[in-house]
Amino acid sequence: MMIRLVCAASTLGLLTRETKAQGQQLWLDYQVDYPFANQYLFEVTTSYQTNAWSSNDWRNYSITPTFEWQRFEFLDFLFNVPIAYTVQTEDFNSFELDPSVGVRYHITQNKRITSRLIFKLEERVFRDIEQDEWETSNRMRLKGEILISLNGPNLFQDNLWWTILDYEEFFVTDQQVDERFANRRRGRLGLGYRLDYRNRFELIYTLQSSRDEIGGDYSRLDNVLQLRYKMFLNPSKPKVPSSTDN
Repeated sequence: MMIRLVCAASTLGLLTRETKAQGQQLWLDYQVDYPFANQYLFEVTTSYQTNAWSSNDWRNYSITPTFEWQRFEFLDFLFNVPIAYTVQTEDFNSFELDPSVGVRYHITQNKRITSRLIFKLEERVFRDIEQDEWETSNRMRLKGEILISLNGPNLFQDNLWWTILDYEEFFVTDQQVDERFANRRRGRLGLGYRLDYRNRFELIYTLQSSRDEIGGDYSRLDNVLQLRYKMFLNPSKPKVPSSTDN
């Protein structure tokens, strides 16, 4: 327990260090999953994000189709294409397409504590709608996550509660795109509930630190409240754990 508290305190300090501006955001997600053939998963996530309790009219609308393939028992291959439209300010709107490929390495699975590492290579295609200008940039993302079943032996029980703890770093590998955060780090703590195989719910708090310049300080800190509803369409149970990644 002491080690977990120290790790949590260290992560909080890393995220809040040298931050100057703060914001509060609300994210609402609806996610549909279709597992098939005991090794594939097709998923579509729609999301609405906004600056809650703020006069800043920033808001984001996105849809993310995802395909997962469990090639090995301990390794999944990930392919997704987030598509987003963002109202940045009153006179600045943007469109972004972020195709990515990645892998998920399972450290522990099918147990009370599930732990894994996720690595992604992401290309960002960004358009300033008012100026009709396109920019591209490449980014790496590294994430470690832990899921803990609270009232069952694993994550595959009905009427199940679980906790979510993860940390992610974003690394721009070539150049940043204009008016977008170059690098970002994100820590999440949440609670999930599985009513049955078809219906699952998550409430997640995210502490997100960002910087405007690749070599600059982390100058912005966002507190994010995220609500997610997940629906599984295939009535047969999948062989492997499904992803809880956004």
